[in-house]
Amino acid sequence: MRALFPLGLCCFLTACSSQMNETPSAGPQGSQELPVSKDPVLAKAGLIEIAEVDRSIFVDLQYKGASPISTEPLYSSDFKALLKPETAVRLKKANNLVKGHGYRILVWDAYRPPSAQMKLWHASGHNDTFVANPNSAPSQHSCGTAVDVTLVTSRGKPVKMPTGFDAFTANAASNYTHKDPEVLRNVQILQSAMHAAGFYPLPAEWWHYIDKNYHKYPDTIPLSAIQPQN
Repeated sequence: MRALFPLGLCCFLTACSSQMNETPSAGPQGSQELPVSKDPVLAKAGLIEIAEVDRSIFVDLQYKGASPISTEPLYSSDFKALLKPETAVRLKKANNLVKGHGYRILVWDAYRPPSAQMKLWHASGHNDTFVANPNSAPSQHSCGTAVDVTLVTSRGKPVKMPTGFDAFTANAASNYTHKDPEVLRNVQILQSAMHAAGFYPLPAEWWHYIDKNYHKYPDTIPLSAIQPQN
């Protein structure tokens, strides 16, 4: 049986400006210098492509096409999977941990421009149970510190997980006890790796994780910041 989480808690975890009770660590690797994107535009925006940090992480950005929430793509076909460098390093650590089980991490979504978040908000019918209201609680995705992930095999083939992407049902909750032992094992592997790497889960969505040091990066990043200037 799944525990019910108050709506306020879900919004609390999603908002860029909210505060966690746990005191975050200084960084994913202590004082080690974080990577900087080779793309000067991304570097200036404070973002980095995940592939620059770990090419063994699979990427399939779901909002490049129709999704359960939006019938229209939110991203262009050449949109990259981007994160804050610290968050990307954490994801690499999590990926290394799941490799011990023969898996890899697959990214469903990473940095999401505020303009895309606004489109998602409208497409959801303003459902703030599952979609952050960009007017009052900007999504961590728009700050580059949240990532939606699942597991795949080392060859990129899907494995059994609780639900598909954006399946907002009871069994999508991060603490739902699944009857299928394979599903339960896989989601526990993912949760354990992401926790060890320094991520917080979102209660309503097993695939959604937030960098524990998100508070260091409170500002949303507009789409214009990652576009080449003519």
